[in-house]
Amino acid sequence: MQRPHLVRWNLVCMEKRKGGLGVRNLALMNRALISKWNWHFANEREAFWKKVINQKYGVEEGDWCTRAVSERYGVGLWNAIRNKWLFFKNRLTYQVGNGRSVKFWKDKWYGDELLCESFPSLYSISLSKDAWVSDVWNPNRDGESWTPLFSRAVNDWEIAMVERFMLKIQAFRVQKEDDDRVVWTASKSGDFSVKSLYSILEPGEAVLFPCNGIWRVTAPPKVAFFAWEASWGKILTLEQVQRRGYFMANRCFLCLSKMETADHLLLHCVKTRVLWNLVFSLFGVAWVLPCTVKDTLLG
Repeated sequence: MQRPHLVRWNLVCMEKRKGGLGVRNLALMNRALISKWNWHFANEREAFWKKVINQKYGVEEGDWCTRAVSERYGVGLWNAIRNKWLFFKNRLTYQVGNGRSVKFWKDKWYGDELLCESFPSLYSISLSKDAWVSDVWNPNRDGESWTPLFSRAVNDWEIAMVERFMLKIQAFRVQKEDDDRVVWTASKSGDFSVKSLYSILEPGEAVLFPCNGIWRVTAPPKVAFFAWEASWGKILTLEQVQRRGYFMANRCFLCLSKMETADHLLLHCVKTRVLWNLVFSLFGVAWVLPCTVKDTLLG
C-alpha cells in the first residue's frame, strides 16, 4: 500500500528558517546559476570571453550587458542569460567611480531610488535625460560641483524641490581614478551569491517557525523530523486520514473522547498531560502548555 504524502513539495523545498526542509528547487536553482553570468559579465571588464560575447551581440551603453538577442539559431544559452538581466538589474546598485558608465537619472547610484523617480518633475525638464554621472559632474577651478541642465528656469514653487535635490547629491564626489562597478544589494558584502538570489526567488516569506528548536538540538534525525511534521500538524492522525477520504470515527485512541489531532494527541490529551506534568515536576517547571505544537517548540 502506498504511503500518503503528508507535506506539499513546495513546503519541503523551502529553507529551514521558513519552515521547510531546505531541499533545493532545481528550476529556481538553475535560474540563479544562469543569472550569475550576468554578474560576471558586468564585473569582468577585460575577460576574453566577454569580448567574444560583445563582438557577437553588441553591448548596451555602460557595458553592463549585451544588447537583446534577436537571432533565432545558435544563441539559446546566451539568450537565456540575457533575458534574466532586467530582473537581475533590479537587485543592483551602482558604485560610482569616474561616472562614465552610470546614468545620472536612470540608474540607482545614490540612495534607494532612481533620481528620475524621486524627482519626476525635474527629470521631465532635464535637457539630457540619458546623461552620465560624469556629464553632470563639473570639476572647475573654484571647486567641484553638480551642474544638471534644465530646459527652463525653475518656478518659485519648485525652488524647495530643487534645494532638496541638490542637498541629496551634493555630498557625493566623483572619483576620476576609479572605475564604476555594480553592487549586489541582497548581500552585506555587496558581492553576488547564488544563495542570496535563490532566497529571493524562493516563494514564501520568512515565518515564525521553531527551526532552531527542531534542527539545532541534540536529538536523533528521525525525532527532529517528527517534530517538524508535528509543528505543521502533518503527522498521520485520524484527522489527516479523514481528510484523505477515509470514512471512520475520529476519536483519540488514548482518551476516547476528543478528536484526534496532532495538537490534542501530543499536548492536550488527559493521558498525555500526565506525562507532561511528570516532566515539569522533574525539572521544577510551572508552565501552561500553548495551544499548538509549533508554539510549544517556540516557547
